Amino acid sequence: MTITMTQALSRRLILQSVAIAAIAAPLGAQQTIEIRRAASPELSMRLSGSFASLRVVGWARDSLVIVGTLPKGARFEGGVGPAAGLARSGKFFVEEPGGIGEPAGTLEVYLPERARFWSKAGTANISASGITGGLDLNIVGGSITVAGNPRELNVESMDGKVEITGSPTWMRVKTATGDITMRGSSEDAAFTTVSGITSISDGRFERVRIESVTGPSRFAADLARSGVLTMESHSGALELVPSVKSGIEIEANTITGRIENGVSKARPIAGREGRGEELAVRLGSADARATLRSFKGTIRLTLR
Repeated sequence: MTITMTQALSRRLILQSVAIAAIAAPLGAQQTIEIRRAASPELSMRLSGSFASLRVVGWARDSLVIVGTLPKGARFEGGVGPAAGLARSGKFFVEEPGGIGEPAGTLEVYLPERARFWSKAGTANISASGITGGLDLNIVGGSITVAGNPRELNVESMDGKVEITGSPTWMRVKTATGDITMRGSSEDAAFTTVSGITSISDGRFERVRIESVTGPSRFAADLARSGVLTMESHSGALELVPSVKSGIEIEANTITGRIENGVSKARPIAGREGRGEELAVRLGSADARATLRSFKGTIRLTLR
């Protein structure tokens, strides 16, 4: 279908419109949100407050679109700037009617793939995909799912689970009780939890750190040449699963726990001061290095 010059100009004028349309059309007990604005590829966007579901999509268009439904009476406030031309920043806030209540409402945000997006919510399910810029996501409960290759990824959750698929260049993930699942790669990654389960697999890492207090941690990915892995826990089990072709030097020690070695014939020796166990293993070229430390948790080494 051929688009005429008049149609193309009309579309451009619509995208460059300064007005933000927030339409509150009752749908039973709901209101409809619709915002459309031409945006800079480097847009910086913030969205916080009370909502049940948020979907963030990076696309190859220089435009910002926010659509969704919220409970009737909910406040949706904010805007984008500057007043004219391409939007370079945006900030929006959602407040439930009647103050604090059970989060409700769903929102979808489409923005340039190179944009930076920040969001903070209570109990919510947040999913993000297609962003190559930056993501900073924070929840109390619910879940966070990220797919893609953002340049920067920062995720914090109290009880909600976190699932990441892709290759963020730099990433930091923190939870209290929420589980962490990562399938992919990263140049610089750190995962921290109190009691959640941490599972890292499938990709290739240059620098990665995994910390827990009581939660078990498993690393079944590859380390790049000269890559460095550190795994630490107080009482949670630590499991390292290198490939049979890995070139890695492994040092493991535990103060009162045990070490189970399934990657070589070497056996743990008594730790310093006669407590716990220590083990040193070299696989292949031993170009990469892994250090595992636990106070009383079990350390397991298993080939894949």
